[in-house]
Amino acid sequence: MPRSAEVLHRIWIAAPVGTVRAQFADLHHHVAARVHPKLRFEIMQVEPRRARFVQEVKLLGMRQRDVFEREFKADGTMVDTSIEGFNKGGSLTFCFGPARQEGCDGTQVDITIRLPLPPLIGPLIRPLLERQVRKEVSAAALEDKHDIEVRGYRPSPSGEQRNRMAA
Repeated sequence: MPRSAEVLHRIWIAAPVGTVRAQFADLHHHVAARVHPKLRFEIMQVEPRRARFVQEVKLLGMRQRDVFEREFKADGTMVDTSIEGFNKGGSLTFCFGPARQEGCDGTQVDITIRLPLPPLIGPLIRPLLERQVRKEVSAAALEDKHDIEVRGYRPSPSGEQRNRMAA
């Protein structure tokens, strides 16, 4: 029996990989622009290839607070791992790659969310949790897409530097 709930969500965004990766990684922008109104972020530390932040969200009617460590892999993948809080040990993995859709160049973003399940009731709540996570990640990904395609997110000079370091 799996010990975690896992959800994969894919979204295509009409922008270059560098822009999409930079926007997803830009914690300061997410806070200032309120890209995700249902989430609350508190930035603790930002470095070129790492970050630490607090994220609060309401899932299944419960307020969840986690401290995440963000790491950029050599291939540009961004991994947020909960090191403290309700979902300790859980992770969000963001993979970015070039993709064409309806004749347009853009970026395919694959988002994988893994959340630990409580030992005794985990198997019972897994389908409900996965359904709720699927709904929330879909909404959040559309908010990022809107921020990039409609609002016109542009990486700041420091964001472009972080993006070069992450790629």
